[in-house]
Amino acid sequence: MTNNFYDIIFIAGAPGTGKSSVAKSLQEKLNCPCFEFGWIPEFRNKGIETISYEEDETIAFENLSLVAKNYIKHGFKNIIITDLEDKRIKELHTVFQQENYILFTLTVSDDEILKSRVLDETRSSGYRDFESAIKISNEINSRELLPNEIRIDATNQSVENVVKIITAKLFLQRP
Repeated sequence: MTNNFYDIIFIAGAPGTGKSSVAKSLQEKLNCPCFEFGWIPEFRNKGIETISYEEDETIAFENLSLVAKNYIKHGFKNIIITDLEDKRIKELHTVFQQENYILFTLTVSDDEILKSRVLDETRSSGYRDFESAIKISNEINSRELLPNEIRIDATNQSVENVVKIITAKLFLQRP
């Protein structure tokens, strides 16, 4: 299955919403590049001094943006990017204003389900701060929709079902 309509597909959401699993499955379905923000190494030590998390995160986001734009320049489509912090998700319309992108934000509407997902030892992420995940989730759910954003309630959905919803919307939401 191929879709040549988007340069970038962003998968966003709070920890525990299934971003990584959905992105991996979508990558397999669309046969396209996929970048998880957490894969970009953190180098807080410049050799002489240590930089802050904020500066390190900024450098990593700038690097990921350049990588995505370079892939687009070379003709790639449907580049999947996931695991960005919500503050970066809010900047997408500025940073990627020249690119044709769509943003899928996964939500979980039940705090207990989100808590159990975050604490699940089998998940790929080592992130286990369920209180912070619930706070992030509530902030996302209370903000207005961003440009090009579609929210998907993944509370009681399998990864396969969420991917089906996304692929259906990719073909329906043509720019």
